[in-house]
Amino acid sequence: LALFSKETDGGQIEDFYGRFGSFNPDPAVKDILILGDTIWIATSSGIAMADKSNPDLLKSYLNWKTFNFSNYPELGTDNMTSLVYYHGSIYVGGYKGAYRLTIIGDDTSFVRLPTRNNIIVQRIEVDGDSLIVYAAGGFFVYNGTTTSWNHTPNLPEGVFMSGQFIDTIHWIGLQSKGIYFGEDSIYAKYPDGGLPGNNVTALSSNMDGRLVGCFYKDNIARLEKDSWIPFYSRTGEWATSTVQDDSGGIWIGTWGDGLGLVSDDTTIVFKEDNSLLSGVSENPLYVVVLKLCYRDNHIFMTNYGSRDGDGVKVVNINDITQWGSFGPDDGIPINALTAIDCYNGWFAAGTADKGVYYYHYGENPFEKQDDSVINLREDNSWLGSNTVNVVKFDNNGILWVGTKYGLSRYDPGIERFINVLLPDGFGPEVTALTFDSRGNIWIGSRTGLARYDATEYSIEVFTILNSGLSDNQINALVINPVTNDLWIGTPTGISRLQSDIGQPTRNIEEVIAFPNPFIIHGKEDVLSLNYDGTATVRYYSTAGELVRETSANTPWDGKNQSGASVSSGVYLFLITAADGSVGKGKILLIHE
Repeated sequence: LALFSKETDGGQIEDFYGRFGSFNPDPAVKDILILGDTIWIATSSGIAMADKSNPDLLKSYLNWKTFNFSNYPELGTDNMTSLVYYHGSIYVGGYKGAYRLTIIGDDTSFVRLPTRNNIIVQRIEVDGDSLIVYAAGGFFVYNGTTTSWNHTPNLPEGVFMSGQFIDTIHWIGLQSKGIYFGEDSIYAKYPDGGLPGNNVTALSSNMDGRLVGCFYKDNIARLEKDSWIPFYSRTGEWATSTVQDDSGGIWIGTWGDGLGLVSDDTTIVFKEDNSLLSGVSENPLYVVVLKLCYRDNHIFMTNYGSRDGDGVKVVNINDITQWGSFGPDDGIPINALTAIDCYNGWFAAGTADKGVYYYHYGENPFEKQDDSVINLREDNSWLGSNTVNVVKFDNNGILWVGTKYGLSRYDPGIERFINVLLPDGFGPEVTALTFDSRGNIWIGSRTGLARYDATEYSIEVFTILNSGLSDNQINALVINPVTNDLWIGTPTGISRLQSDIGQPTRNIEEVIAFPNPFIIHGKEDVLSLNYDGTATVRYYSTAGELVRETSANTPWDGKNQSGASVSSGVYLFLITAADGSVGKGKILLIHE
């Protein structure tokens, strides 16, 4: 139980409470009811109540009165789920039914509502003059004396979170399933554009801006306008990874059902009978494709636990009958690979305990005469950890590795890794990586998301407390190349971080600054340029004096090189790309 103040410092948690009377410490608190100065809680250990007028006293378990199966056996269980106040009485729901609580002096009783025996009550709501008791399979309507049962056979299996009648329409929220509405027992899902599921396992995009998401034990879907449309039914246990090729094909790795290819109106599943993919030793039909990458008309993949011992497989997308494999004979002596990425004749494969295998295959991955491989580990190349979660080549072909203990960048000049110092409280385990067109590195961890500016060597951290992230556990990251937006997959849904450069452009002569006029109300106001690349920008006064020089990747805060705020007026910017091309523009800056 937490006490949250809306007034202290704009809102913050002031205290936590985990001891309630005779209950074991820290039970799950599932519902709260406030009646005047009294607080009631429904927990996994029973019902507890206390006087909340002095919150400090709630820290002592002696100030809580408790009700559970041991002293009120009519409850039938300790696991209580819901509390409401209805017609002058408190009603409670639990794993054995719903009850009216009556306290007269020292006499306390729980009277069971006339429902079916041993129902699991998930939620109780007061709706007008009725009490709605939501349970597995449907709901009861209680009018103070009798109940009527309403079956909901066409609702998906799930936990009722809330419900409300509006006119004659019943609206119901189901945990991780969405919103449903209907009358009697006929319900339909509200078309909310929602995801097939919340637990996102992988994301991909193509150059046209098409986004594809994989969801744990749910269908695969693509984003069309503002709606996620399922297009590939989940096979195996779940979809593990996805990439998109330049011909419009969508490739999907699965845990148990091989590799899927969706192209136009055709769907192909690759397993042992039509590819070099291999099933696990216990079952040749159970084919696990854990990770995928795409480069130069080839899809590389990790064939996890393959019984042939070759952990990396490759297919030519222009001739899907042409397959190759890499294993012990090629210097990759394991088949339990956890990550893979490829770039211009190289692929890097991460492992669970042996670091990274850095493999040079040249122009043709099917010809191995001149191939070479090196194993990069903690002891020979300063890799942060031999437990690797993700490997990724940046836009310049530099290899970055996310491990159990941080982020490492490989420097081929010294044949060593350089480890990035992550901020305190972030990570250290890195779970996902991606790079935007301006050279920013986006780092996913189990404790949030970070943006690493490799030119400024600065790191900004985003969490559920300071941003719109749906969860601090980051499972997948992908950049939409059309909008430059970042899409973030988590166990509780997808978040989108809109690009601060607007609609990006590669033509430096078309670069604009925005907002323009640049009105500064406070320190949070900045000016950005929409150049989709790495460049240097210089801001000048109309007299030709240099005011500030910085990376185009860094928004301007209206201060000069010394950190002092510039005065209101007209300013010019000159942006110079790495190839020497130049763009320019004019800005009106106003202080308010």
